[in-house]
Amino acid sequence: MQRNGSTPYRLPARYALASTLAAAAALAAPAAHAQRYPDRPVQVIVPYAPGGSVDVIARSLAQKLTERMGQTVFIENRAGAGGTIGVGAVTRAKPDGYTLLLTSLGAVTVTVHLTKAGYDPLKDLAPISLLATSGLVVSVKEDSPIRSVRDLIAAAKAKPGALSYAVTGVGSQTFLAGELLKRSLDLDMVPVQYKGGGPAAAAVAAGEVQAGITDSGPIQPLLQSKRVRVLAVTGSQRASAMPDVPTMEEAGVPGFKIDSAIALFAPAGTPPEIVDKLNAEVAAALKSPDLIDRIHAASHDPKPNSPAEMKTMLKSEFDRWGAMVREAGVKLE
Repeated sequence: MQRNGSTPYRLPARYALASTLAAAAALAAPAAHAQRYPDRPVQVIVPYAPGGSVDVIARSLAQKLTERMGQTVFIENRAGAGGTIGVGAVTRAKPDGYTLLLTSLGAVTVTVHLTKAGYDPLKDLAPISLLATSGLVVSVKEDSPIRSVRDLIAAAKAKPGALSYAVTGVGSQTFLAGELLKRSLDLDMVPVQYKGGGPAAAAVAAGEVQAGITDSGPIQPLLQSKRVRVLAVTGSQRASAMPDVPTMEEAGVPGFKIDSAIALFAPAGTPPEIVDKLNAEVAAALKSPDLIDRIHAASHDPKPNSPAEMKTMLKSEFDRWGAMVREAGVKLE
C-alpha cells in the first residue's frame, strides 16, 4: 500500500511484531493441543455387537491405550445395518480425537457398495492405523453330518434353498463372502443375518443354522470346547490359531480368498498431530506381549502401519471390494 504514489506504507514495528507473534501462535496451537491430548476420556465406537473379534480386540487395545495415555479409553458398541450406524456416527462426530472408530474394513469397504450408507469412507474418515488381520471361517455344529467344504457344497446342491448359514449383517464381508461362494458354485443357500460375530458363532453352535461364515475370533472358544467344527478358513493362508484347518482353496474351492482386517479411524479433519500421536501409541501398544497374546487368542495377527499406508490400503480395498460386488452382481433387496 502506498500514499500518493510515493513511499510504500510500512506497519509500525510494534504492530508488525504483534502480527508475527499471532501467526506463530496460530501455527503452534495444533502442536500444543496434540501435546495435551488426551485431557479427557476417549470414546471408541465399535459398529458391531459385543463378543466378536472386532469387539474383543477393541477392548484389549482400549485397556492398553488407557494405561499408556493416562486417560480412559472406552468402547461403545453401536451395532446394526452392516456397521453403517456406528461408522456414520463417527463421520458426523467432532474431529478432535475424542471420538474414534475401530472396525472391520468390511463396514468401510464393502457395505458402502451395497447400500446407501450416508458417508464416503475415503472422504469422511482419517485413517490412523491397521491393527490386525485374519481370514473368515466356514463352520458347522460339531455333531453336523457335514464334515468338509465338499460335504457342505453337496448338501446345498441336494436341497436347494434348504441350507441356512449365519453371517454378521447386511453388507459385511461375511455376507459378501457367502454371496460370492453361492455364485461361484451355483448354490442356493439362505443367509441369516446377526448383529455381530459373537451371535453368529453362537447360532452355529446352537444349531439355529446349518453352517456359518463368520469372524474367526468368536469361533475359537467354541472350537476348543468342541461345540463347532471349522471346515475351512477363507484367508490366503492357514490361521496360526487353527493350523490343521485348510484354506478354502485347499478344501476344493479354487481362487476363493478373502482376508479380514481391523483398523482404527478418526473423523476426517482430525488434526494430523493427533492422528500421528494416536498412531504412535497404537504401534507401541501392539508391541506389548500381553496384547499380542490377546489378539492371537482372537485368531488375528497384529499388523500396525502408518496413517499414509492405511489410507492407501483403504483406497485399494474399497476399489477391490467394489469390483467384487459388481462382478458378483450382489444387490441388497
